[in-house]
Amino acid sequence: MEKANISLHRRFEEMLDRAELRLSFDKYTGSVEDWQTELRSELGDLLAVDYAGGAVPEVEILSTRDMGDYERQYIRMTAPDGVIVPAYKLVPESIDEPVGAVLCPHGHGPGKVIPAGVEQDVKGRPIEIKGERDYAVQAARQGYIAISPELRGFGELMLEDDFEADLGCSCQQLNMRAIMVGKTILGMRVYDSMCWVDYLRSLEEVDNSRLYISGQSGGGTVTVFSAAMDPRFAQAAPSCYFCTFRASILAMRHCDCNYAPGMLDLCEMYDVAGLIAPRPMLVIAGEKDPIFPIAGVYEAYEKLQTVYAAFGAKDNLELYVGPEEHRYYSARVWDFFVEHAGGN
Repeated sequence: MEKANISLHRRFEEMLDRAELRLSFDKYTGSVEDWQTELRSELGDLLAVDYAGGAVPEVEILSTRDMGDYERQYIRMTAPDGVIVPAYKLVPESIDEPVGAVLCPHGHGPGKVIPAGVEQDVKGRPIEIKGERDYAVQAARQGYIAISPELRGFGELMLEDDFEADLGCSCQQLNMRAIMVGKTILGMRVYDSMCWVDYLRSLEEVDNSRLYISGQSGGGTVTVFSAAMDPRFAQAAPSCYFCTFRASILAMRHCDCNYAPGMLDLCEMYDVAGLIAPRPMLVIAGEKDPIFPIAGVYEAYEKLQTVYAAFGAKDNLELYVGPEEHRYYSARVWDFFVEHAGGN
């Protein structure tokens, strides 16, 4: 058997090495505020987020279930672009005054059922939730209103053929189709996150100064990009995603939903996360995570620290490294949110 021709591999390595990173923070000569304004605008265009804002989306409660210390509601949001986005809304047992809210995007797998702690997938099959991935349940038990939304491409939001074929997700087909019309599936997921913020801010029982976002893996992707694009998120805690693009999604096979044309010519992942500064951010990583390697995490975190330092907000950024592999680590999340409430 002949060996693979390595010239193509070398060609792509050369292309990556020559990526411009033209709006990377360490290349910018203006103020940190001007850098954020320019990068956020161009990132929104690159992802085709297309969020106009202003209108509160229609949200319908279809069912409720008493879970003891919280209520689990099955809800559906009609997004402004016409897509009906299902979610679970978890509400603490008693609310005497406005409370914080946490958007809990899920990672790859069965979808919104995982953070919400639901016992079965959309097809009624039993599922086992491991690695503390029921973080919407955790949020509700900490006294927050939590939203576990279906991300486009998963669960109820799969393409019909993929759903019937039980392919697990529609990320590949959705992103390819989106790219053909100048959009990205990541931009659509960020768009939905921003619409959920519109909804949460309309609720009398929600303290709008305490709107947080936390997700794992693919949910960490949505966490980083949503908080970067929407300053209304007061804090962010992505788990097992934050790294460098070069060390993670460009170093090994990852899902198609991680990619957008021209991203590396614009910036690296630590620059995207820099748009969250000076708001509090807890970076969570796994020491043995094979797909977001810890060396890349440390490299990206060092770069991110320079942005927070430029704001004089070094204390608003923290790294927690869990001892295991690719999962959610809750050890610091809820204390971090409390410690930094009102401090962004």
